[in-house]
Amino acid sequence: MSPDDPLFAEFLAESAEHLDTLEAGLTGEAPVDVLFRAMHSLKGMANALGARGMGALAHAAEEVLGRARSGARQLDQDARKALLGTVDALRAARDALAEGRDLPADAALLARLAAGDAAPAPAASPARGVAQGGDPLRLSLASRLAAEMPRPSPQLAEAARDAGLPALAAALAEAGSPSGYGRLRSKLALLEAVTGLPAGAAATLPGRPDPAPLLAALEGASAREAARDFADAAHAHGDRGAEELGRQIQDLAARGLPVGHFRQALLEPVLRPVEAAPAPPPPPLTSSLATALPQAAHSRAAAAMGAGRRIWRLRLGALALAEAVAEAFLQRAGESLASAGPPGSLDIFFTSDLPPAELAALRAELDPEGVALLDLAPADAPPPPPMLRVRQDRIDAVIALEAELRAATLALTDSLADPGAAQALDDLSAIQRSLPPGPASRLAPALERLRAVRVAADRAASRLRLSLGQMDEAVLELRVVPFAHLAQRLHRPLRQLAEAQGKSVELVTEGEEVTLDRSLADLLADPLLHLLRNAVDHGVETPEARAAAGKPRIARILFTAERRAGRLRVVLRDDGRGVDEAAVLARARARGLLPPGANPVGEAVHALLFLPGFSTREVVSDVSGRGVGLDVVQEAARRAGGTVRVDSLPGQGTGFVLDLPLNAAIQPVLLVEAAGHPYALPANRVESVLEPGHVPPDVKLRALEELLDLPATPPSAVVLLRRPAGLLGLAVARIGRRTDLLLKPLHPEIAGRPGVGGVGVLGHGEAVLLLEPDEL
Repeated sequence: MSPDDPLFAEFLAESAEHLDTLEAGLTGEAPVDVLFRAMHSLKGMANALGARGMGALAHAAEEVLGRARSGARQLDQDARKALLGTVDALRAARDALAEGRDLPADAALLARLAAGDAAPAPAASPARGVAQGGDPLRLSLASRLAAEMPRPSPQLAEAARDAGLPALAAALAEAGSPSGYGRLRSKLALLEAVTGLPAGAAATLPGRPDPAPLLAALEGASAREAARDFADAAHAHGDRGAEELGRQIQDLAARGLPVGHFRQALLEPVLRPVEAAPAPPPPPLTSSLATALPQAAHSRAAAAMGAGRRIWRLRLGALALAEAVAEAFLQRAGESLASAGPPGSLDIFFTSDLPPAELAALRAELDPEGVALLDLAPADAPPPPPMLRVRQDRIDAVIALEAELRAATLALTDSLADPGAAQALDDLSAIQRSLPPGPASRLAPALERLRAVRVAADRAASRLRLSLGQMDEAVLELRVVPFAHLAQRLHRPLRQLAEAQGKSVELVTEGEEVTLDRSLADLLADPLLHLLRNAVDHGVETPEARAAAGKPRIARILFTAERRAGRLRVVLRDDGRGVDEAAVLARARARGLLPPGANPVGEAVHALLFLPGFSTREVVSDVSGRGVGLDVVQEAARRAGGTVRVDSLPGQGTGFVLDLPLNAAIQPVLLVEAAGHPYALPANRVESVLEPGHVPPDVKLRALEELLDLPATPPSAVVLLRRPAGLLGLAVARIGRRTDLLLKPLHPEIAGRPGVGGVGVLGHGEAVLLLEPDEL
C-alpha cells in the first residue's frame, strides 16, 4: 500500500496513538479494558493492511489482555514486561511498514506471550465489570480502607505498596494532617473507580479547615503552597466552598498575581456561625442537563438524582446493530429516560447507580470494536467535539507558510520604520515650500497623498501584526501536545533504572495540562532522559541510606511544567543527596579545567557539570561515567533558545530548571553590529547595555570583532551577557533593535562552529547569525 493512500496515513496516525496508550497504561495504572481495546484496534488495522507479522504480535498480546480482562489471569509484573516488549516490537514493525517492509513476528516474543497467557488464574476472581482493579490485593485494600476510614492504620501504607500503588501509599503515610487527609481522599476516589468497591473516599473530618497558615502566607512567596494545603484540608473536611476558594488562590499565586485581597473572603466564612447562612438547596437539574434532556424527562431525571443516581448520555452509531447492543447495555446498566440527538445519530439518556469503571467495562464487553456505542459520558458534560485527522506534513506546510508570512510582515515593518522614508517626505516638503506659488500648489496634493498612504500603511501593518500574533497562537495549537505526553515517556525508563540499581523511586508530575510545541517536546525527550538518569544514579540514595538519613525509603522525583509570560519552565527535581561541590571541584582540577588558584563557588561550580565529557564517576557503568549527559541537556536548551540551571542543597536534593520559549522556531533577540555586519544575541541572556567606559572591573570584557576574527572598529557600547560562568561584557560597534528572529535550519558546517546558536532572516531578507554567549 502506498504511503500516500489515505488509509495508510490514517493507520500511521492511529497506531501511534494506540502504542502510546499501551505504553503509558502498562507503566501506570490504566484499566485493563483500555489496554485491551487499544491492542484489539492495532490488530484489526494491521490485518487490514496485510501486515502479518504485526498482526500476529498484536493478536498474541490481545489474548493475554483478554484473559486478564475476564479475570482468568493476573496482569503481574512479568506479563507487563512481556507486553511492553511487544509494544517495542510493534513500534519497530510500524516503522518498517512506513518504509514498505513487513517485519515477521519475533518467535521468542510470541512464545513468551503464550507462556504468560497459560499462567494460572488468580485465587480470587474479580467482580463483573471490574477492570485492572480486580487484583485481589487491591480489592482487599479497598475493603480494609472502607472499614478503617477516617483513621487508617499505618500498616495500610505497606499494603498499598504491595498492591502496586506507591502514590496511595505516600498519601496514607501523610494522612495525619488535614491537608494530607484531603489528598488521601482524592487517591481513594481513584481506587474506588478502579476496583468498583467503596474505599472510604466519602469519609470526611469534623470541623472546618484552619485558615491561619494561609492568612499568614498571603503576602509572601509561599502563598501557592499554603493555598494548596488549605484547599486539601477543606477537601478533607468536606467544605466545598472553602476548597474552591483555596484552589482559586492557588491558581492566582501560581501565575504571580496578587492574592492579598482574599483575606476577608477567608475570614468571613470561618467566623460566621454555620446556622446563620444555610446554603440554598441545589437545583434538581443543572442548566446544562436541563438543556440536554428532553422536557418530558426532567421530572424523572430529578427524581433519579434525588435518589443518588447519575444521569448518563450514550451515543449510538449508525449501524442497524447499534440499537440491539444498546438495549442489552441498558438491561444491565440502568433505566432509560429519553432519546434525542443530532441528525444522523442517536443519544440515549439513562440513569444508573453503577460506578463509572463498571459502566465503561460493560460497554467494552458488549461493543469491543467501539462501533455501536460510540460515546459514554455524564449527561451534563458537553458532547465531544467532532475530530478531524490531518496529515502531519500538511500541518507542517501551514506552519511553513505562516513563517513566510511572518518574514514578510517583518519586511513591511522594517520598511515603514526606515528613517530614510520619513526624511524623504520632509525633504520634499522643504522643496515644496521653497518653490514659487504655482509649482508649489501643484506639488502639495501629491505630498498629502503620500502622507495619507504612509498613515494607512502604518495602520495596516499594525493590524497585520495583531492578526499575525493571533495566527501564531492558532497555528501553535495545531501541533501542540500536553506536557503529560512528555512525562509518560519517563515512567518506564525510571522503573528500569531504579530496579537495576536496587533503588525505590517514584515519579510525580505536575502541570500535565500545560501544552507545548511538538517540536519542542521532541527536542526535550532525550535531554530529560539524561536528567532522569542523572537523578537516579547520582542524586537518589539507596533505601537503606535514605532510612539512615531520616528520609522516606522511597525517593521522589518531581517533574513539573509551568507557563510564565510566554515562556515554559520545566523542572526535574529529586530529593536525594544534592551536588557534592567538593567532588566536582576536585574532578575539575584533576582534569585541568580550572586555572591555578581558582576557587569557584555556587553557580560557577554547577556550570562545570555541563562541560563536555565531565563526570564525577571513577568507574564507567551502564548509566554513568562516560561523560555524556548534562552537556547534551545544555545544548538542547540552547538550540531551543532557552537556558538550564542547577538548584541544589546538600542532603535535600537537586533540581534542574529549564527556561524555554513556547515556540523554538521564533526567538526574541537583540541585534548588534560588528565590522559592518549584523549579529543577533538571545534577548533573555542580555543583562544590560553600558557605555564602554562604565563596565564593572570584575566583568570579563571582550570585543566581538576579536572573537569572530573580524577587523577591529571602535566600540560604541558594551552588552552584558549572563552565563553560568559569570557575566561577559561584549564590546560591539553598534546596538540595533530588539526583534523576533525566525530561525532557519542550520547547515552542518555552520552548526559545528562554536559560538553559533542558529541562523535567522531579518525583515528585509538578510541572513543573520544568532550567537551563543556560553561558547563565545
